[in-house]
Amino acid sequence: MLLAQLGAPLNALGFMVAVLVSVCVIGVPHGGLDHLAGRMLFRSSCGRLWFIPFFVGYLAIAGMAVVGWLLFPLWTAIGFFMISANHFGREDRSPDPLVETVTVWSSLTAIGTGGLVIWIPAIARPTEMQQILQAIIPAGIGASSESIVFWTQILAAMFVPVAIVEIIYSFASPEARAHDGVARAVRHVFLILMLVATPIPFSFCLFFCGWHSIRGLSQLMQDHRMTLQQLTIAALPMSLGAVGLCGLGAWFWSSGRELNAELTRTLFLGLSGMAVPHLVLHDLMPMMVRHFSFESKLDNPSAA
Repeated sequence: MLLAQLGAPLNALGFMVAVLVSVCVIGVPHGGLDHLAGRMLFRSSCGRLWFIPFFVGYLAIAGMAVVGWLLFPLWTAIGFFMISANHFGREDRSPDPLVETVTVWSSLTAIGTGGLVIWIPAIARPTEMQQILQAIIPAGIGASSESIVFWTQILAAMFVPVAIVEIIYSFASPEARAHDGVARAVRHVFLILMLVATPIPFSFCLFFCGWHSIRGLSQLMQDHRMTLQQLTIAALPMSLGAVGLCGLGAWFWSSGRELNAELTRTLFLGLSGMAVPHLVLHDLMPMMVRHFSFESKLDNPSAA
């Protein structure tokens, strides 16, 4: 129904099937294999007990995100958008964590370009964005979709010009062109056009499953020296579980039942709560790798 109201360019049922398959096969493994990154992060200091600090920290961050939605929904939404933008932007550049120098400008451009998938809809499709927020954020949480969109537009007014400057620089600078700048700028221009021209569910799903998650899984294979077969086997339980939940949801709706406000709130809080530690983990990893590398060079100067 929501897709029909938003004017989805594809048959609603076919679109939903394609989205669900993409999310189950690509999107779910992208976040569901975070324990591999956690093992890499804590194994050197905690050995076989690496899973204790990882899962304690992961669940603690998820809990703080849920509490934030309940107590400070507006600012939690804005914070969620900001860390998501930073995550998308930094992973799109795929920097080498051992050599990249994080500067104020690199952080601003990461948020500006990575957040295009958020900033452009807030400017070009505010009514549609409000409808989506109304559908996923129950009124009982206390944040109005209008206020969230309004403050997102304020951020968009700040970060879209930064993104435009970065796109122009990527085309014009010989240094940027030598580091995949043109391809990155072309992707950003294409993304802006797609976000303006197509409904948000279509453009976001294409961006998330068709680019971000695939790139993330590819990087995961490289970091952990996994083959495609090994990755598929590792992700299979999560994909099958996601398919099972989708099937359960299809049966639930086909039987004439409706989601009540409490169940909708629980689903939304659970999903967004688990997304936050994923974002924090993958933005923390480069800093931690850089730190440990620096420490090892101090302990063993001959390795430098």
